[in-house]
Amino acid sequence: MRAVTIKEAKAHLNELVEAAERGDQVVIMRGSTHVAAIVPVSAAEIELPSRLTDLQAERFWRALAVSDEAGSTRVFGSPTGAVRFLSSGQKSVRRRPRPKR
Repeated sequence: MRAVTIKEAKAHLNELVEAAERGDQVVIMRGSTHVAAIVPVSAAEIELPSRLTDLQAERFWRALAVSDEAGSTRVFGSPTGAVRFLSSGQKSVRRRPRPKR
């Protein structure tokens, strides 16, 4: 394991990433405090959730409500059905029965 200051990390970031690719761990320090680490990871170890800002989420839910009201929302019973639909290249959307309120 190697410890470097933020200033050193900025100056040698490429070298530190290469060290992580080789399996080394690098700790980044602010003064004498450990604040971050550069560690080796594989694709199997990482799962980054998608994140929306509040504004993006609000726009998404509003657009979904509008498409649902217009009857243009497509619902699939399984992932296979969705993949089949997307693979077919269909552009038209079948209207689904609207629930009674």
